[in-house]
Amino acid sequence: MFDIPVAHAAMFVGAVGALVPMWRAHGSDCRVRIGHGAMAVSMVAMMIPAVPAGIHLLGGAVLIALAVFVTGETMHRRTAVPCAVDLTAMGVLLLLAPMSAPAPAAPAAAPGPSGHHHGGAGISTGWLPLVVLVCWALLTLHLFRSTPRRDRRSGVKTAAAGSALMIVGMAPMVV
Repeated sequence: MFDIPVAHAAMFVGAVGALVPMWRAHGSDCRVRIGHGAMAVSMVAMMIPAVPAGIHLLGGAVLIALAVFVTGETMHRRTAVPCAVDLTAMGVLLLLAPMSAPAPAAPAAAPGPSGHHHGGAGISTGWLPLVVLVCWALLTLHLFRSTPRRDRRSGVKTAAAGSALMIVGMAPMVV
């Protein structure tokens, strides 16, 4: 999807961030692990150059559906809620992702469109992806800060760190 090495590095960091909560997932449900695995696969898929341009639309829809699936986890809410937030935010950003479309042929004298469109249908979304990314970061911070200190050792720190890395990984989608 992106050809810039910095964007690939950021997306790799995001994929690692998606796997970080799985590393310490001894107290989480299978649903949370499935959600984090799907986010990691989604981040890696964005780095593969031969993937069809519209695959991120399917990925976004799947991540949002998985967010609903993860909210069914009742035993480990402290890890399921941040996972659902991550899935929803990443899914929405993928649905709003820039679509790499070839620029139409234009005369040499008149500059043509850059071929960089937001949204699956070429609809300009303007600042919406940035708003989603900022809201994701603020909600992640709120979920971490609202957890009592004595309960933070139960995977909440790991989930917050993973979320922060995924936010870094999705930043190239906003630019």
